Amino acid sequence: MFNYIKIFIKTLGCNINNLESEKIYNFIKYFKIKIKKNFLNCNLLILNSCVIRKNPEIKIFKELKKWSFLKKYKKNIIFLTGCLVEFEDFEKFKLIKIDIIFNSVCNIYINKLIIFFLKNKKKIFFLKKKINYFIKNKINNYFLIMKGCNHNCSYCVIPQIKGKEYYFSNKYIIYNVIKNIKKKFCEITLLGQNVNSYKYKNYDFSSLIFNISKIKNIKRINFLSSNIKDFKKNFFFIYKNIKKISNHFHLPIQSGSDKILKKMNRKYNLIDYLLFIKNIKNIKKTTISSDVIISFPEENYIDFDNSLKIVKKVNFLDVFFFSYSKRINTISYNFKNNNKIKKFKLILFQNFILKNKFSFLNKKERVLVIGYIKNNIFIGKMDNFKLVFFEFYDYSIIGGFVIVKIISSKKNFFLGIYENIYSYL
Repeated sequence: MFNYIKIFIKTLGCNINNLESEKIYNFIKYFKIKIKKNFLNCNLLILNSCVIRKNPEIKIFKELKKWSFLKKYKKNIIFLTGCLVEFEDFEKFKLIKIDIIFNSVCNIYINKLIIFFLKNKKKIFFLKKKINYFIKNKINNYFLIMKGCNHNCSYCVIPQIKGKEYYFSNKYIIYNVIKNIKKKFCEITLLGQNVNSYKYKNYDFSSLIFNISKIKNIKRINFLSSNIKDFKKNFFFIYKNIKKISNHFHLPIQSGSDKILKKMNRKYNLIDYLLFIKNIKNIKKTTISSDVIISFPEENYIDFDNSLKIVKKVNFLDVFFFSYSKRINTISYNFKNNNKIKKFKLILFQNFILKNKFSFLNKKERVLVIGYIKNNIFIGKMDNFKLVFFEFYDYSIIGGFVIVKIISSKKNFFLGIYENIYSYL
């Protein structure tokens, strides 16, 4: 056995996958470990995969081939986990020298898998479907409150991979949050494929947020990702009266055409989407980010133009756009794909977003002060996860909210001027 293990983890996909990778790090601390940024000199190589689109899948197999080639010259153990494990046939993996394959439910057993492999030198395929544990996460304050999806969008493989929605008990979630929040101030992020569809017995998403907001140390509550059809009327009351809820929503629209939305089985139309955003913004100042799929089967130029119009009308803070990726075991797999100009549409969409980019300049934003980098230079985080640097003299503002006027925009952060203390009243 190794004196200590040099670990390299490559994570592809969403925040849930990032959370799963952090859990793996926590479980593997049973051994003496060193975390490396380069896979060349590592004993343990773990790839946490994503399969929502074709491009990540191609990247995964390229990376695995590099790692398997390295096995000729250096002893290492190759792990594969994540969505791809539950989606693809194992025949593909037999061509690549992968030692251990396991899904995210089996993270808790990773120490035993390593020991078993070192003793027996045999390949391990370990998949479990039933979730019978609740993980206590101590990194980044991400908390997974549910798994799976019941929406069955025609292009999405998540229901086939993750199964139907499974909700963790509200008592376990709140216990987990209280136990892991040890700082005097912090923010948390609730995660789930459709996080706002949470319902454990008679306990819904709004009730969960209400109870979490009572924890004193928590200054801000974020959640990702949401579907407008899963928000109930009581959420508007909660959003208005609980100031700890982030003023930023990630609401994937996917298309600006009602025809395409119907083919996607999104279960809402443009009027529903715009009305929800109007109601949210009427309560208080709110920023919105979204996802858009380009070149969905049977999408014509009118549908594409409608997507451009909706982006301009809503004035999204961020738009994450992707070309449609045909995935097996989805309803849209059998749709006729007549889009032969995907790249042209992608370039048009990208240029359009750059021209209509959301601007923070000269706007006053609520900022949670998270620390300082040197004398009188403070760092804070806006509700939309953007970082802001500003100058002030009083260190007592750390852990509280302030109003900052944005005066300059850099590549990955903003510069601002302190205005005043943010009041919850």
